[in-house]
Amino acid sequence: MAYDLLLTGARLVDPAHNIDGPRDVAVEDGRVVAVAERIDEAEASRVLRLDGRLLVPGLIDTHVHVGGFGGRTRALGHAMVAETGVTTVLDMGSRMETVVEGMRASGAGLNVASLLSSAAAFDGDDPDEAAIEAAIGEELERGAFGLKIIGGHTPLTPDATARCVQVANRLGVHLGYHIGTTNSSSNLLGLRELPEILGDDGRLQLAHVAAYCRGMIEDPLSEVMEAIEILTALRGRVVSESYLSTREGMGNATSGACDGDEVSDFVTRNCLAMRGYDPTRAALRRAMLDGYCSVLIERGGRVVAVGGAEAAEHWEAAGTTIGVSFPVTPPETAVSLMLARHEDGEFVVDALSTDGGGIPRNWLVERGLALVRLGALSVADYVRKASLTPARMLGLERKGHLGVGADADMTVLDLERGRATMSLVAGAAIMVDGQVTGSGGTLLVTAAGEAAARASGLPHEVVDPSKGLMYRRA
Repeated sequence: MAYDLLLTGARLVDPAHNIDGPRDVAVEDGRVVAVAERIDEAEASRVLRLDGRLLVPGLIDTHVHVGGFGGRTRALGHAMVAETGVTTVLDMGSRMETVVEGMRASGAGLNVASLLSSAAAFDGDDPDEAAIEAAIGEELERGAFGLKIIGGHTPLTPDATARCVQVANRLGVHLGYHIGTTNSSSNLLGLRELPEILGDDGRLQLAHVAAYCRGMIEDPLSEVMEAIEILTALRGRVVSESYLSTREGMGNATSGACDGDEVSDFVTRNCLAMRGYDPTRAALRRAMLDGYCSVLIERGGRVVAVGGAEAAEHWEAAGTTIGVSFPVTPPETAVSLMLARHEDGEFVVDALSTDGGGIPRNWLVERGLALVRLGALSVADYVRKASLTPARMLGLERKGHLGVGADADMTVLDLERGRATMSLVAGAAIMVDGQVTGSGGTLLVTAAGEAAARASGLPHEVVDPSKGLMYRRA
């Protein structure tokens, strides 16, 4: 037999190669080796007949939390991501030992890159250049892909934030930024500060843009328009992603931690302020009882959100160190940012993400395909935002497309039902009909982390983040 696997009868959508139509795809040794309108089934050891369903490059979520969230390990996030059809993720802020532990214990076959959280990396809010370089270097050797500045939750000074950008860019590693410094916040004020933070040539991935346009400074749509202006002015140096999580679903996940009588996390403080609550422990509890704040708990092998008295009970039992969530993102903000385009037709916000993982809002397919069914996005547009551009953002040259030589990472979609029915990594199924069949996973590391990845016993791939879109754009 010539091929290990043949996928036949699908509508293949691969915008990297301008394909949208009936195609068969042949796989051998985890790579795509042939794409044609018709490939003889007798040439394959296994045949998967897809009967007209959509076949697209494996979906990539560039903002998840599978390594940990809310003070506890959330290894359940691997399954929660994989069961939705995603094949590759960027964990936005974890220690590598937590990531590796979760993949060993509860991995679901995903490709996983992870960024070091600035909250875990630095003592205080004003680390100097040497401390920043040392922290990044040490975590790169453990397998990290770069750094995430957790500005909204645990802000650094503007100067320290700018130093993080300079050091990460000099090292050529991936850099994520949740807007906010000690002089601003996780809202439009933080966005306005971004050009100053970047200086003349700073580059980064701007996290979940919709989170900064909730109407705290201006009305939400005015904030959206200003965000678009800022991103347009920084085009070529900033890559961005955003989510479709809104008030009507799982809201903004943050930390319920309190220091004495005061709420510790600045995003949590903002969410309380939006409804007139004080930033106190008593007010946070009242927000739970009022139905405004939910608490994230583990139940039935998944993370779920609970409210009311049950939420307050779990929060207090955890000593407040637990994830919470608030329904604060207006739907008009999330959708407007997802659809906004530059004059040349390219998207202002590059990628569709979820900020999910162990947070129960892994809607990359469900809500993305809803926009397709509404006619707001074409299928090719959706694939660009959920696979092709995310792959380019991370420098994953063999992912995000299904040309000959590409990794055989694929997602099978049922457009009418708005769900993924199968996903494959390197030609092996990791999810079938919503049931996770994969285990472990593949670490995506820089050259500095190859020895640690090898020692972990997990499969790994060495990637050069300096080939990512933030560095390659003119």
